[in-house]
Amino acid sequence: MDTLLVALVSALTSGIISMGLAWLTSRQQRRDGKRVQRETQNTSYLNPLRWHTAEVHHRLSLFATSVERHGCYRPAQVLGEPREIDGKSAAWFAGAGIALVSSVWMTACLFAQMTRARHDIPFLSLPGKDDTRLAALILKVHVAFAACEVYYATQSSIGTDVLLEPEGRLRSYREFCDLLAEPDRRVWADPLIWFHLAIANGHRGPNLERALDALHELSVFLDDSLAGGASLRARWDAEL
Repeated sequence: MDTLLVALVSALTSGIISMGLAWLTSRQQRRDGKRVQRETQNTSYLNPLRWHTAEVHHRLSLFATSVERHGCYRPAQVLGEPREIDGKSAAWFAGAGIALVSSVWMTACLFAQMTRARHDIPFLSLPGKDDTRLAALILKVHVAFAACEVYYATQSSIGTDVLLEPEGRLRSYREFCDLLAEPDRRVWADPLIWFHLAIANGHRGPNLERALDALHELSVFLDDSLAGGASLRARWDAEL
C-alpha cells in the first residue's frame, strides 16, 4: 500500500512539475515572441528614418564644410532660381544638376520618413518616455527647416509627394526628377530648392547649423534606440 501511495504521489508530483515547466516555457516563448515582434516593428519604422537622417546630415555637412573653406558649395550652384529647372533634360539631372537635385531629393525623403514615423509613433514600443522624446526630436528637425522658410505644411506635402502608395516605398532619384520636371508639381518643392541654393551660395549659415544640430540629436537618439553604431561616423567613414 505504501509503495502504491509513493508511486501515486511521485506520478502526481512529476505531472505537476511537467505542467509547470510547460506553462513557464509557453509563457517565456510568448514573451520572446512579443519582444521579437516589438523589435521588428521598431526596426521597420525607425531604421529608414535613421538612415535618411544620417544621409541628409552628411550631405548638408558637405555644404557647410565647403562654405567654410571656399565661401560656397560650387557643385550645387547650377541654378539662379527653381523655375530654371523647367525644360531641363534627363542628362542635366544626371549630370550638372545632380549635386543640387539629389540633395533636395534626400531631404524630401527625410521629410517622408519623419511624417511616417510621426504617424506611426502610437504603434511603436519604446521604453519609458522615448516615444515623447522621438516626437520632440522630429519636431525639432521640422522647426529647423521651417526657420529656413521650408514651412511645416510644405515639408509634409513634399514628404507625401515622395511617398508612393500603396507600395509604401519612396520615389527613386529618377522618379523625383520626373516629378520636378512638371512645373505644377515642382512648385511645392521650390522652398526646399531655394534653401539648398541659398546654402550653396554661402547664405543662411546659422539656419544650416541649426538644422545640422537637430539632425545630429535625432541621429544619436535613433542609434541608441536601435542599439546600433554611430550612424553619422559610419556615413563619413564610408567616404574614406
